[in-house]
Amino acid sequence: MDVEKPTNPDGLILEAWAQGFMVGSLIIMACITVANMRKGVFLHKLILTELIFGLWHGTFIFNHAPVYGWYLSVTAIFLNISWSLHNVVAWIKNKPFLSRRVSLIYIGTVILAQPYWVLEIYANFAYFNNINDLFLHTRPYEAIFRDPWWIFTTISLFHVIRTRYEFGIIEILRISPRFAVMLLAMCLSIAFIIIDILSVTDAFKSSLPVGVNPFWKLAFVFKCLTDSVILDDFKTALDRLRAFKISRLGSFAVDNSDSRSRPGMETAPWEMAGSGGRGGLNMVGDPLGSQGSREERRLRELQRSFNSTPKGGMWGHTRLDSGTSTKEMINATHIEERVSESEGSPSAPGSKGREMGQQSWTTQTSDVGPKNEEADSNTKTVAGIAK
Repeated sequence: MDVEKPTNPDGLILEAWAQGFMVGSLIIMACITVANMRKGVFLHKLILTELIFGLWHGTFIFNHAPVYGWYLSVTAIFLNISWSLHNVVAWIKNKPFLSRRVSLIYIGTVILAQPYWVLEIYANFAYFNNINDLFLHTRPYEAIFRDPWWIFTTISLFHVIRTRYEFGIIEILRISPRFAVMLLAMCLSIAFIIIDILSVTDAFKSSLPVGVNPFWKLAFVFKCLTDSVILDDFKTALDRLRAFKISRLGSFAVDNSDSRSRPGMETAPWEMAGSGGRGGLNMVGDPLGSQGSREERRLRELQRSFNSTPKGGMWGHTRLDSGTSTKEMINATHIEERVSESEGSPSAPGSKGREMGQQSWTTQTSDVGPKNEEADSNTKTVAGIAK
């Protein structure tokens, strides 16, 4: 038995490309994770550790015997740890949707699978260092001890989205392309898992030697993408999506009795929740960073500023409802200013309209004073005659 790195040009190029793809992808995802992770959040640190441990196994193609076998075997230890960490991350993210019993079974079976990985580490070392061929017998069972939890998590998440949150895939794509990317990465990872299983079970022939193929690397990259594209757990992410969906409906479909359009009322808590931030979805308020979201917020701010003034409008002439567009609000602002100036209403502190109003009020009060005194004297005279 003489196991060495691929010598066939096609196989060597394919393996080198797959390793470069994996390492480059994991480095980029690790940098993005560091940029978005929040201090003190254990889940975020776990995801970063998963990414760092996984990338080293993508560099063994540069070595030659005898370093090749040793280097491959040592980096495989960190890769196997990374796979187990991925299942733990999936458990933490999906845990809010699981019952206590299912949650314990989930993490318990992940722990029970670890003895296999100890055996796999030895088999990997023994095979690539030409000691024995135990790896040929253990490798086909690798997916059984690596992927069932991930497949369960993917199916569970899609079920929750359809039943508890009543989201459609197209609707999620419109609200948050980031979340849609995560769902797509889940599906692609499972697709490459299936191809990897077919490859190692000789369902189709490959020019690559046993244990060296690009399919598990592609599956691993898409698994890591689902962890890093959204760092928080699935419930937090979906709650923010639902809150944003409600806020969009509320900004166009609420009537004037809504608390948001009453003077002095605070914005509803779900409007303010999850305004984004590091490690989050950046969904509620502005999930996509889109112009539409900013315009909706501006619309609500203008509406509240109008309706919180006397008589519902700036000076009682206009009242804006939730269906008023931003352009109509701006036009209404100019109209109110012109009306206030023509009526002598105080449109701004120190304005000409304010001075005119004060002069008019002074003249009226000075005229009313003598007339009131004359009326009082006439009343006294009539009262004396009556007596």
